[in-house]
Amino acid sequence: MARILLVDDEEMDRTFGRAVLEEAGHQLFYAPNGEVALRSYETKEIDLVVTDLAMPNLNGLRLIEELRELDSAALIIAVTGVSPEQLERAEELGAAITLRKPYAPAALLDAVNSLLEGEVQPPPGDLWS
Repeated sequence: MARILLVDDEEMDRTFGRAVLEEAGHQLFYAPNGEVALRSYETKEIDLVVTDLAMPNLNGLRLIEELRELDSAALIIAVTGVSPEQLERAEELGAAITLRKPYAPAALLDAVNSLLEGEVQPPPGDLWS
């Protein structure tokens, strides 16, 4: 299956994501913040990123910007429990799908499968042009 980078500073949320996605057969990598996530994305062959937006050291919005600059075709799912405005901004920056916490396991799996199967396309790579 896919190699997924799960980025969240909350251990419980990483554990939830791991349980859902590993059970579906995906290989998971973890990062507690955007800085670690960028290093992982550059050194591992990541198919898809699921990132929280509210994190220390490099928040999810900045991570999305950095990922899209690094790889314009990056597949990104943004999640937050903070505010719907953050999800709108995540879409503007290049997240293909956004989810509001708490979300059901099926919602996460549906989002991952939709991106991996090409049912949902990432935004164009020239968002800032």
